Amino acid sequence: MSNLKKFNIFVIITSFAKLLVELFIPLILYDKGFSIREIILFHVLKYMFCTISIPIIYKLGKTISYSKLMILSSIFFSSTYLYLNFIKNSIISLIILSFIFAIYLMLYWMGRHTYAISIIEDKKITDNVSLYSIFTILGGIPATYIGAKILKNYGFITLTIIVLILMIISIIPLIKIKENSYNNSNKITEIVKTFPLTNYIFITLDQFRYIANIIFPIFIYLYIKKELDYLGIINIICGIGSIIYIYFLSKKMDKNKKDYLKTSIIFLGIIYIFKISITNPKLFLIIIFFEGIFKSALDVIVQRNTYAYGKNYSPKEYIAFNEILNNLTRTIIFLIYYLLNLSLKVILIICIIFLCITVLIKYDDGKYGYKK
Repeated sequence: MSNLKKFNIFVIITSFAKLLVELFIPLILYDKGFSIREIILFHVLKYMFCTISIPIIYKLGKTISYSKLMILSSIFFSSTYLYLNFIKNSIISLIILSFIFAIYLMLYWMGRHTYAISIIEDKKITDNVSLYSIFTILGGIPATYIGAKILKNYGFITLTIIVLILMIISIIPLIKIKENSYNNSNKITEIVKTFPLTNYIFITLDQFRYIANIIFPIFIYLYIKKELDYLGIINIICGIGSIIYIYFLSKKMDKNKKDYLKTSIIFLGIIYIFKISITNPKLFLIIIFFEGIFKSALDVIVQRNTYAYGKNYSPKEYIAFNEILNNLTRTIIFLIYYLLNLSLKVILIICIIFLCITVLIKYDDGKYGYKK
């Protein structure tokens, strides 16, 4: 079995396990008495801890295989949900929860991205990333709905145990992938100096899209339909709208040597405007289907461009640099939202505006990209 197939097995299992519960964290905090502003503070703290933890996890990744760190990630992942079940309504509790969750996130994503960028073939980046994305979506399609049902009928402890077992199982194919060693690793400071200015700007602006995706579930829960099952249905419909389109988009991208970045941004911006304007639950599901098409298309394009440019550097250093940039930006944006005490709708409107501004910025995908 090829390394890419082993990696995709890991992706589909972890995507399913993560989405069984991950989407529900803000909703559970809200139901436990935390205000919207305190939930925004949770995101500030979470991404702040993510940023602080990256240098430590990077050093661990240089000495210990990321497959071993994934075991630690699974423990922090399960601990997050166990703690969430017993959380008290206090700022101290929010700090503890955000710290545990942040450590899990960085252990998981730094490992996952490092493996991905190492495995993906230079001449098949689009094809490999689209396949990787399809496996992510396949794993996630039923997860939120099933997670809601388990949470309702069997409780949080049962769901946490299931998630822990799945996360540990997912590591088995990962262990069988040999991690590449790079004798001439780049220094992170070197990447900081040579990374294109336009890419800095694009990545910064793109975090508003990422934040909109974090905010939308609680917006839907409060203003469209206050049912966990409904969020599960949304995830299924969104996934169905994604998979076939991703496959054909990747073929078209490779054929025309074009990433269709601007087109996808414009259409997604329009979809997001509809999402904050429509309150009818049935009509909202139609919008979600089209969101699945353009959201996933943009995910594939951005991921492909990120990995393509990353081929210029050694993987562990590039991923550490990229995660610092992403998480530091998210911390600052969420902190501004928290200090201004903005409503969810205003936050989403700001995110849509900056998403549309992203159209003006060109992303340099490097010597392994289409532009060369």
